Amino acid sequence: MKITNVLMIQPKTPQTFWSHDNSLKAAGYKTVMPPLGLMTVAAMLPEHYKVKLTDLNVGDLDLRDVDNSDVVFLTGMWIHQESFITVLRICHERGKTVVAGGPFVQSAYGLPGRDHLELDKIDHLILSEAENNLPHFLRDFEQGKAKKIYNNQEKPDLVHTPPPRFDLIRPNDYFSMSLQFSRGCPFNCEFCDIIQMFGRVPRTKSSEQFMREIEALYATGYRGRLFIVDDNFTANRKAVKNMLRLLAVWQEERGYPYLLFTEASIDMTGDQELLDLMVRSGFTSVFVGIESPDITTLRATNKSMNVTCDMNAAIEKIQRVGIEVMGGFILGFDTDTDDVFDRQLNFIRENAIVQSMVGLLTAMPHTDLYKRLAKEGRLLEESPCKGDNVDTALNFVPRMPAEKLIEGYRRLIAETYDPRNYFARASKLLSRLPYLKLSDLRKAEPWRKKLSISKITINQNWVRLIYEFIKLCFSAYGIRGLMFVIKSLRFGLLTLPVSIEFAFRGLHYISVAKKIIRAADPQK
Repeated sequence: MKITNVLMIQPKTPQTFWSHDNSLKAAGYKTVMPPLGLMTVAAMLPEHYKVKLTDLNVGDLDLRDVDNSDVVFLTGMWIHQESFITVLRICHERGKTVVAGGPFVQSAYGLPGRDHLELDKIDHLILSEAENNLPHFLRDFEQGKAKKIYNNQEKPDLVHTPPPRFDLIRPNDYFSMSLQFSRGCPFNCEFCDIIQMFGRVPRTKSSEQFMREIEALYATGYRGRLFIVDDNFTANRKAVKNMLRLLAVWQEERGYPYLLFTEASIDMTGDQELLDLMVRSGFTSVFVGIESPDITTLRATNKSMNVTCDMNAAIEKIQRVGIEVMGGFILGFDTDTDDVFDRQLNFIRENAIVQSMVGLLTAMPHTDLYKRLAKEGRLLEESPCKGDNVDTALNFVPRMPAEKLIEGYRRLIAETYDPRNYFARASKLLSRLPYLKLSDLRKAEPWRKKLSISKITINQNWVRLIYEFIKLCFSAYGIRGLMFVIKSLRFGLLTLPVSIEFAFRGLHYISVAKKIIRAADPQK
């Protein structure tokens, strides 16, 4: 059968809270994580499709690869739209057939006033989930009669999803690898588009299927951090605990080759067995959508799981089992009052949330928020969605005067990532994490000793990292970082790798904060 040459392209991600540009370079990585979506789609293609994957976060686009391809697969999220459109133009101008899918085109296609997105240059759109749509496209494409749009919106069973193709990337280019266990979320937060894409019934892979993917990753030789990309990892408690029981044993037997992190809802703290299994499986951090400390706001936005628990106690509970809480916060809700900025600052400080992603509310297409604001005539067509958590442009008219909202946001960001405040939160977090003292670790279970050793040895670039840290210490920020690292040793010798990592993270966050402040006030 004739070989079909496929070029898959992952657009470039601009600087955001999660890009970690400075810290990645210091540790010798090129970007945060690989394009899992494209790697998974590649695994769905027939054997006579020869695939090359280009990640623009790792290297530049080689036009010879474009010219040598029969078809180009392109994906991305809203944050990628600028790079996505650039790549789309290049491929279109060179007469290439472009097949596109993913969150960006899924939510942008069909929106009014989308001419600037140039989606008309896409030859074939694979909307909704690939498992239901890609096979039909491939059949029609082979027969020369492929349609413009494939959009079967049924939710596929993930047991049919193949393992991603790790052979298409160089794993050590990335700070973290990524795998998926589930899709969907049972909650209906007004501003979130997850349920529009993946539904409210969480679907999971089988435990054995996920473990086969872990084994496939292990076979590549990669050791390090692993992101479980689920939008709500703990949504299906029974399924995830079954999988974690297998994962915990697997990790312990191999000396914890992976330190894991994920996203979950704060109600995970109501299940102690779940927390214990996550720790024993090697989870070291979790991103939680906190959004606001204001109960009225949480109720108004359907953030029910945050209303029904004591968030302060829940966050501390997660931290004290050994898992860092990364927090997501939003400003610009209709119910926000003038004191919301100080309340957010106090919440972040009191709960030792070192990595605090604070953004202005965006009305994402197709969400309940978007539909409500459209009915109220409050959407701003001249300010389209960008999906950028460092952008200060609003795409709707807020209840609070926009100038006051942006100025309050600018102040909150400036104070959150003032080096003194950042390192104060980091110190408080270290005081809550367990088993940082060697005397405590000697009495611990064997699996916990293995996990602690892994936290020290997992970084393959320690020589380079220490060299870069020494260089960093000759800057004004670096002196603060050095003092933080030295003072952190009072919590135990095992704080050293964590505190050095916090120092590098802070350098990135402070850089992003300055970008946000300049965007909010060009005179700064």
